[in-house]
Amino acid sequence: MTRSRYLYLADLAGDNLLASRPIAQNIDRPYDGDEEKAVYVVVNRDGLACYAGQTRPAKSWTGAAGIRLNQHMVEPSKRDEWDSFWVLPLKWSTKPTIVNWYERTVAARLMLPLRHRRSRSSF
Repeated sequence: MTRSRYLYLADLAGDNLLASRPIAQNIDRPYDGDEEKAVYVVVNRDGLACYAGQTRPAKSWTGAAGIRLNQHMVEPSKRDEWDSFWVLPLKWSTKPTIVNWYERTVAARLMLPLRHRRSRSSF
């Protein structure tokens, strides 16, 4: 994952993008983001994108990407592999169907496998 790749992915969000933040966040450091909805890309220790996820809480939840990533970190395999993450913050008004589409699109553009999901939680 690079700054230019981030900027390309951010551009795909169009008017739904809250702000451009082309800086990798260390997974072990506190995160002070202000987004509520977002797509995030996790990078492994080799600098390669290895996971794309989303947040779209039912209620306002500031810094949602960081909160969601902390929830992932209970899994030892993720703690061992994940190094940093990039956040593509979306406006609160972004519809859930758009967030879902954007997550799938980001994953596809990064050639990450899509996971089969029967339903979505409120994250």
